[in-house]
Amino acid sequence: MLVVGALSFVSLSRSAGIREDVIHSRNVLDASSSLLVSLLDAESSMRGFALTRDSTILVQYRAAPARVDSLVGRLRQLTSDNGSQRARLDTLSTMVAQRLAWIDSSVTIPTVTASLANRTGIAVDSTARAARRRTLNEVRRLIGAVQVGEDNILRARERDERESTLITSAILLLGTIIAAVLALIVNQNLDAALRDRRVALADAEQANLQLQDQAVELETQADVAQSAAAEAEHASEQAQIARRAAQESERRAERLQAATEAFSGALALAEVAKLVVDQAMEALAADSGALGGFNASAEALRFVAVRNVSTANVGHTVSIKDEGPMTETVRTGQPVLLPTAAEIAARYPGIVGAHKLDQVESIACFPLAYGGLTLGSLLVRWQRPRALSSYEVSFMAALSRIAAEAFDRARLFDAEREARTEAEGANRAKAAFLASMSHELRTPLQAALGFAQLVRSEVYGPINQAQAEALGRVERSQTHLARLIDDILDFARLEAGRVRLKLEPVAIADVFTDLAPLVESQAAAKELVLKLEPPATSFRVLVDRQRLQQIMVNLVGNAIKFTPEGGRIAVTAFRAGDRVLIQTCDNGVGVPADRQALIFEPFVQVDDSLTRTQPGTGLGLAISRDFARAMGGDITVESVLNQGSTFTVMLPTSV
Repeated sequence: MLVVGALSFVSLSRSAGIREDVIHSRNVLDASSSLLVSLLDAESSMRGFALTRDSTILVQYRAAPARVDSLVGRLRQLTSDNGSQRARLDTLSTMVAQRLAWIDSSVTIPTVTASLANRTGIAVDSTARAARRRTLNEVRRLIGAVQVGEDNILRARERDERESTLITSAILLLGTIIAAVLALIVNQNLDAALRDRRVALADAEQANLQLQDQAVELETQADVAQSAAAEAEHASEQAQIARRAAQESERRAERLQAATEAFSGALALAEVAKLVVDQAMEALAADSGALGGFNASAEALRFVAVRNVSTANVGHTVSIKDEGPMTETVRTGQPVLLPTAAEIAARYPGIVGAHKLDQVESIACFPLAYGGLTLGSLLVRWQRPRALSSYEVSFMAALSRIAAEAFDRARLFDAEREARTEAEGANRAKAAFLASMSHELRTPLQAALGFAQLVRSEVYGPINQAQAEALGRVERSQTHLARLIDDILDFARLEAGRVRLKLEPVAIADVFTDLAPLVESQAAAKELVLKLEPPATSFRVLVDRQRLQQIMVNLVGNAIKFTPEGGRIAVTAFRAGDRVLIQTCDNGVGVPADRQALIFEPFVQVDDSLTRTQPGTGLGLAISRDFARAMGGDITVESVLNQGSTFTVMLPTSV
């Protein structure tokens, strides 16, 4: 019996150990499942909040981090004796933290930018959304791996438990047999039998007490199960309510997105107004509608779009002080909702007759407000009693905000277009005036220059040396003035688009040959070193030869003008791909960095002060760049103040 008892004790101890291992594995499976459920609850809470902006939905999300940390810690504790599971949990902990951080950013960013997103329809970046899906899939995979590993261990432990139970049963059976044999042997001993009987009675009483305790526990568990069932039923009802709310929010978001896309493609005010009315009528299944724009200076409401309204047309205006739902909405900034004809008649008796013409039974009117200002009013009408739900009112409020933004944008676009048209007309008038003025000035100037040359040639009699020098100064001044008038004429022709170019292949060496006699004397007069260095390899450019010569004279003339005596000027050319670059470099005064982009604008000079020392109208560079661009090229500048400038003419090569 001692041997059987010892074997039974060992077997029972082993069975108890295996049972603890089985419970341990089930705890690991439960904890991993709870971890996945907590992450999914946080994800669902974040998505529900993104759709509804209802902060109460974030309760599960706010509790998720603490619960996830607790479950991860419990899993670490339960798998501390398993190296492969610990490795998985290390990776899982990192991925879970990353997922929670992304969920947190997804909740925080929409909360900060919700109003802006409603107006612009900004969507979540698809790349970030894909990365988040991959992270959640990786978390699921890791939890699945932990569960698969632990499930394998559980099956092995349950198998060991069954084997241990069989062994224990066999030992107990063997012990029972031996006990029976011994009982038969000692059956003759009455005292032993009586003692055995009393022990058996005591055991029976103890078992009876245990059964009573178990009955009470079973009743308690039944009550708990009933409470859990009731809570589950309530949770199911709440889930259905939440699902319906989510579906309504999704439909609302889709409609608002479609409206935003429609408004973004419209620029004209009338087109935007028609789209707003059509969107509102379609969303609410209305029979008629109108949109009026508010003119604050005139204190009037002007109809911009009308659908099926007999008493109003586009362009019709009403005083903001008149009785009516649209004018009241503009005055108060609040919507007007009248679901029955009786309510309309009680509030606005003056419009009952107009409503009878269109058989109107109910109306809804919403303000178009943007940037703190009421821009107009949106009216929808039905030929039946119609009460708007809270969802529809909320949707129309959002649609009105989006429509107000589009309406304001279209209004600004129309104003900008009108202003641009007026500016273009003024610009054409200016160009015509400059061309006319320059032509009128050029005729008497040429006559004066001709008379001065005749006097200097002594056609009208002999003159002395002083008179000849004075006439020379007159001729130079008149020549300079003629050049300025030519610049104004060229500018006017460019502005009016009346410049005709004769494009032809021109050898780059010929450009240098034509330039030399026009600028060398000016450089020599200031004692400047002027180097004209044509390329060694001959190639051609496709240009108007006369206009290119004018460009180069302007650039080299400017270099001479702004380079002090004793300075250096170099003109070079080289080929770069399908372009030819002609560079004019000097070591003159340079151009300040903040004016390099301005010097190509008309009438702009490097020194535009009243005390500037260099003459000119500021048209030379503007005309030169326009000519270069007209020939398919451009002009750029690189300059350092007080060190010099490099002007580069880029021209297309001739095939």
